[in-house]
Amino acid sequence: MKKMESTGQFIIRKLADTGSFIYRRICFPFVKMVIERKYDSIIGKGAYLYKGTVLEGRNCIADKAELEHVEVGYSSFIGRDSVISNTRIGRYSCVAGLNTAIGRHPVKGECIAVHPAFYSTAAQYGYTYAKGDHIEKFEEARFTDKNHYINITIGNDVWIGKGVMITDGVTIGDGAVVGAGSLVLSDVEPYAIYAGVPAKRIGERFDEETVKKLLNLRWWDKGEEWITEHSKEFCNPGLFLSNEE
Repeated sequence: MKKMESTGQFIIRKLADTGSFIYRRICFPFVKMVIERKYDSIIGKGAYLYKGTVLEGRNCIADKAELEHVEVGYSSFIGRDSVISNTRIGRYSCVAGLNTAIGRHPVKGECIAVHPAFYSTAAQYGYTYAKGDHIEKFEEARFTDKNHYINITIGNDVWIGKGVMITDGVTIGDGAVVGAGSLVLSDVEPYAIYAGVPAKRIGERFDEETVKKLLNLRWWDKGEEWITEHSKEFCNPGLFLSNEE
């Protein structure tokens, strides 16, 4: 039986592992300080930002959170122990604790076996049988923005409770709420409240007319000066919206 990798490939992989370990333990603490100062943000103990992660500013990344290829909008925070990848997060969103599930398996008759070695040419586990023209193309991951390799989009002013898991291809609309421990398999409408396994709509934050006004206003794009000026109105929705009519 052919080995999963040659001796040369094994050595290269181990050298890469060692380099990654050294960078994370020795170099990243200094990189983290630069990021915190540049973007006026806080990155907690044990948190790590992998390649492709971008902070817009005034963000808080809590302890032990890991972000890979994640865009974090202005003033949004990421909760402790979150593991997020290939995700775009809007402004002023609160992610208490999130795991993103990227990748799919053929569970509805597309393939005899569910192991990636039979349908994926990526050989992500060291080997693959999926070679040649006889392999039927299986959509291994769904995207919300394929051009930028974004699998999940979370809007502005969103609250994600602790222990939530979101699968790829899902968009969470502006203003939405997802209850703790939920499994989100499909899109969540703006200002809707979802909870459960799988997550289902259980309510809404505002009536339909108010939602329309808020989506048209897009207050999160108004800038720091405007938000500061109107900050006292945020806990009085009627006054807030009447002043914008």
